[in-house]
Amino acid sequence: MENVYLSRQNVLVKNGEKSMEKKTELDRILSEVRKQMQCTVLSYPERDPVGFKWGDPGYNGNCSGKVPLGFIDKFGAKNVFEMYAGSGTLSDVCRDYGIDYCGVDLNPNPVRDNIFPMDLCDMSQDFPVDIYDADFVFQHPVYPGINRIKYAGSAWKDTVGNLASRDIQNMPFNEGMAKINLATMRAYSAMKPGAFMAILVGEIRANGKYFSMYQNLALPGEFYQSYIKMQHNTWSGINGNYSKSMRALTGHEMIAIIRKPSGYEIAYVVPKQYVMDIRDSKTATWRDVVIAVIRKLGGTASLNNIYSEIAGHKKCETNSHWKEKVRQTLQISCKSVERGVWTLSAA
Repeated sequence: MENVYLSRQNVLVKNGEKSMEKKTELDRILSEVRKQMQCTVLSYPERDPVGFKWGDPGYNGNCSGKVPLGFIDKFGAKNVFEMYAGSGTLSDVCRDYGIDYCGVDLNPNPVRDNIFPMDLCDMSQDFPVDIYDADFVFQHPVYPGINRIKYAGSAWKDTVGNLASRDIQNMPFNEGMAKINLATMRAYSAMKPGAFMAILVGEIRANGKYFSMYQNLALPGEFYQSYIKMQHNTWSGINGNYSKSMRALTGHEMIAIIRKPSGYEIAYVVPKQYVMDIRDSKTATWRDVVIAVIRKLGGTASLNNIYSEIAGHKKCETNSHWKEKVRQTLQISCKSVERGVWTLSAA
């Protein structure tokens, strides 16, 4: 595949040709990212290259421009489109490497001329036409449910007045992920055949719970590969203390790479969460059910109470002799403490 960066005469700059020092640094960056891209674990402790400022390093949630650059270089992309363009990091990268870029962001006053205001989940708003020519689409969506980080009205001025309610950052996790997946499907529909999309997401710890964005992503098209991006200088890493926590510090993010194989087909995988009573499950054994019931009843239970907990559930529907099965399971897997009363064997 042709590499668009090897021909330096194509690099565009506002004030003429770049200095030899900048050209040398750009070459060094390419050498670094190409080495990184030989493996699926990416680590860039140094965010900005020497002599460059890509985006705003103080903008919450931004990543090093080297991350998308690695994929742009690997896939030979010449036209880049970005969702959730934020502080303009990828716009600056594409400017310095002389390739076409267009981005969108909820911010009504975007930080770059080639970033346009757009609510990705508002179906009345169309994407800029640039997305139809893009051979690489990058998205690093905001992380729903992290209450300490605010964008609308905080990171940028909400001149519209109602954007906080449309800011995915302010939404509960499940609602926010549904919006992110909607935006992904919309962008995928606009992509041309053969184009790639990279989706960079993380994991969220909030209110004592742990949420995986990667596990809940809708992935249309051909799943191409996944990458791990190591995190450096994070708020949690600097301010958190996990020595007494059963959970470790989250030191990585995940990147899903998808490819659109054809023009009409929209094949996709959408994760769906199911909640099922173990007593209604086809995959749970009788031992699983009986032990779960005794645990629910406090660790020791009478036979009649065990019957009552299981009766009426699907586990009984295919076995007319289910009570006999319960007794058999109790004799094999549990311990009788007195006539008609059972406890777990380990108790």
